[in-house]
Amino acid sequence: MASILNVDQINNAAGTSAVTIDSSGNTLIPGHVVQVVSVDMTSQVAITSGYPTFTTIITGSITPKFSGSKFIINAVLPNYSNNPNGNPWTNSIYIRLYEQEGGGSDLSIAAYEHPGPQPTMEFSQVIPVLFTTGAKSTIQSYTYRIKGAPTVGGDTHYFGRSTGGIDAFSRMVIMEIAQ
Repeated sequence: MASILNVDQINNAAGTSAVTIDSSGNTLIPGHVVQVVSVDMTSQVAITSGYPTFTTIITGSITPKFSGSKFIINAVLPNYSNNPNGNPWTNSIYIRLYEQEGGGSDLSIAAYEHPGPQPTMEFSQVIPVLFTTGAKSTIQSYTYRIKGAPTVGGDTHYFGRSTGGIDAFSRMVIMEIAQ
């Protein structure tokens, strides 16, 4: 017959908590990944409205398993743009990361600008997004949205554009890190 050891916490020799196991069997080891949520955006998003209008590119949600955890948000956004108008700052785009706590409003928590080349050129790039949140004290759903806005009107930015018959999709990965 197999033996079962039931514990809620494992301490090191000095008595400091090293591992916690909650009633659902989730293991909290500080500094380790607790869970990973991966979201793929497989349909094309075209953005033509200039700043200050931001359009959602990709959205992901996570509910922490432990109070006090932090999240790491990592995204890869394949982007193709063109500027038929020859405006200055052609193909440049603002990217913002928004957080929605529970059912609240979107709050901009990070902003990036990705410059483009000279006027009248087509441009292709992969835009990375990497952000670490502060500790989350409430166990509720957190939704993260990455939005974009061309710095000037006239540009068209495509995310998830089909290239050579193969869809280039955007991906967002959200990791809960125990504290």
